[in-house]
Amino acid sequence: MLAFYVLAAAAAMLPKPGELKSFEDWAVGCDNVRRCTAVSLMEMESGENQLTVSIVRGGGRQDAPRLSIANIEDRKSGDLSLVADGTMVIGSASLKGQDAPFELNLPADAIAKLKAAKTVELRDAAGASLGGASLRGVVAALLYMDDRQGRAKSETAMISLGNRPATALAAPPSIPLIPSRARPNGPRFKLSAKDIAALQARTSCDAEPGVSDVHEAYHLSGSTWLALVPCGSGAYNFMSVPVLVNRSIGRRMKIASFDFAPGFTEAGGPPMLVNADWDAATGQLSSYAKGRGLGDCGSAETYTWDGSKFRLLSKIAMEDCRGVIDWIPVWQATTQTRK
Repeated sequence: MLAFYVLAAAAAMLPKPGELKSFEDWAVGCDNVRRCTAVSLMEMESGENQLTVSIVRGGGRQDAPRLSIANIEDRKSGDLSLVADGTMVIGSASLKGQDAPFELNLPADAIAKLKAAKTVELRDAAGASLGGASLRGVVAALLYMDDRQGRAKSETAMISLGNRPATALAAPPSIPLIPSRARPNGPRFKLSAKDIAALQARTSCDAEPGVSDVHEAYHLSGSTWLALVPCGSGAYNFMSVPVLVNRSIGRRMKIASFDFAPGFTEAGGPPMLVNADWDAATGQLSSYAKGRGLGDCGSAETYTWDGSKFRLLSKIAMEDCRGVIDWIPVWQATTQTRK
């Protein structure tokens, strides 16, 4: 009975992804369970090797901040060191694999060095530079994280330190549990020319030259199937409208509903997925809207089917088009399969 009420509450909740903020050369955002991420932004006109420095901290009382750098072009074996302003060593670590990031915990003394510096640089054991990043705005970004996590004026704060003990911090919200009726690895059925014409009429989306028509529908649950109808395109974004097809009632069709509008959805218009993908292995629908071809800004969402509409499972975003490929998470949820 308790599980029923938990699922019902999750179904009734409308998701509210976190906001993104920019402070000079840093962007920051937090998700719905107060997990916060701050990232350094690149100077796009510079020819120098620039790194994307990421600082992540969970919302729990004992969660510590952790720094990582993933975009290391000249990867070296042995210890690498992160150096502030050319002289202060913040910490050293070895890469744990071919594609592994450089990672450091950030105790209070490391935060103090970041706070006092203007730049950071990653160096190999011989002292050669592997790239750097600006620290302009990092203090404001970390201060924002302190505030959003309720750490301001506490002993767990990174910037806004105070005397409040860790025990005074409220626990972060639980990760929402979304009931899912989607069946992974479900069958597909080929749409007839009559089906395709009906879908285009239902959405007012006409096929465009160079854009693939919809040819098949994906099984969601019961007699409900999903068709992704092409509905416009740009240089690197392909739009589609999701339509539910009921095979048991004369191909009845209706545009799918969402608890959080995806991609390029306009007010009063149908849900508009961008570069949509149906993952048959997980039974999840995704939208990936790029702000430009480089893929360093935009937003992306994933959804699960709850039997009546699509529910938001995750959202990542980046508003500043300044070289960051790994966008900031602003919403997370998990699923429980429901029969």
